[in-house]
Amino acid sequence: MTIRRDDLVAAAAAGLLQYRQVDPLLVYLLQRDITAKRQAMLDQAHPRQYKGLHTVLSFLLAVLAVVTAAMFGVLFSSRTAHAMGNSAWAVLLFLYLAGGMALVAWFRKRGYGARIRLLLAVVMASVPLAVVALQQVSA
Repeated sequence: MTIRRDDLVAAAAAGLLQYRQVDPLLVYLLQRDITAKRQAMLDQAHPRQYKGLHTVLSFLLAVLAVVTAAMFGVLFSSRTAHAMGNSAWAVLLFLYLAGGMALVAWFRKRGYGARIRLLLAVVMASVPLAVVALQQVSA
């Protein structure tokens, strides 16, 4: 329904509202209309995320990746602490974590979705596994 200024003036002439209320009411109704149209366009541009089995499986994969990374990180750290020393191992761990966080921040800043960040988490969690596997093959 479109409300024009003439309609509000007619309502004021009929005594339903005061003349000084016509302009503020018209501005309010126009702003409400614009806000509703903007919200409709945003809802259309950004559809709601699909929730369900896919989301649960994605989070389960992320948890398994983190647990795998923790297990192989402990295995890797116990072997490398003897070879490198604790301080060198701590520096490498800090650099690895800082690099991972920087990549996640870069992806989030550019607006990439959660699927890419999840893939990045799986890759980052698989690196200690690959290092341990390479050590086993070479030894």
